[in-house]
Amino acid sequence: MDENIQKFLNSVKVGAKQSRRNMTLYCLLVAQEAHLDFLILDDALSSAALTITETNEAGCVPELKAINKSARKVLMLEGEELVGAKQNRVLNVTVLIAPKSETIIPVSCVEQGRWSYRGRNFHSESRSMSAAMKRRMTESVSANMKRHGSFLANQALVWEEIASKYERMATPRSDTGAMTDLFEAHREACDEYLKAFRPVDRQVGMVVFIDNELAGMELVLKFDAFARLHKKLVHSYVMDALETAPSGRGRKNQPSRAAVDRVLAETIQTVAERRASVGLGQDIRLESDRIAAAGLEFEGQVLQLTVFVREERGRESGKMTV
Repeated sequence: MDENIQKFLNSVKVGAKQSRRNMTLYCLLVAQEAHLDFLILDDALSSAALTITETNEAGCVPELKAINKSARKVLMLEGEELVGAKQNRVLNVTVLIAPKSETIIPVSCVEQGRWSYRGRNFHSESRSMSAAMKRRMTESVSANMKRHGSFLANQALVWEEIASKYERMATPRSDTGAMTDLFEAHREACDEYLKAFRPVDRQVGMVVFIDNELAGMELVLKFDAFARLHKKLVHSYVMDALETAPSGRGRKNQPSRAAVDRVLAETIQTVAERRASVGLGQDIRLESDRIAAAGLEFEGQVLQLTVFVREERGRESGKMTV
């Protein structure tokens, strides 16, 4: 049990339930947000406060350079997609970039068939890696940190996950096998789901169930930041819900508020480890027989946290359901 995480999660209240077909989420609310000013990735890039490029002309698959030209910090979430330059990437970890700084950030390739410039700078999209893909990447990064002290992910695993998702969603593979092409192929179906989910007042997170099983928990402890990130975070779960939506599984019963309380309680009981982050603050990793979580803490405040049920252990000990 970790004192900071316990205090943080004990302050979280379970709010409204929102559902669409086989996907249900509960809004997570707090009375007081984090005392920290920052830009989110999309806003920083669109305003040119932040530039993200290859590390040099030749490029390096697992690393990019983030140049923050503003006087404000910039928050980039694990799984957010960066499009352009020599190939599309996703963030391996959540990073808080210092003002007026250059930071080398750890990334994974999500476009296996391209290694040529498509513009010099990266831009972002209103989506991130699907939640199931992110869970596998989180476990991979946590394992590498234990063995090698590295924030790198297993690149072969990431490519394998994208290829498998193309197959599971019966989508013809694009020329470069890009994750963004897969998502674009299902844009209309995603938009139909997204209409059912809207951020509410004082929301900083959500617990998501797909087919009555826990898909994940997302928290960003800043009201305006969570509202701006809401669509992107929900989209990552919609991409997984679409895989089983036609089957009709999980629509008769919907997860109860008690199921959300169990998620919060089990996360509180999970052991946490901290390491210096790539940017500001400390990277947080939580692991138990069933829980795999990652996040960021800054000046004693839990700023961001993503929680999953570990894939294999979850099967062995029973998934968190209704």
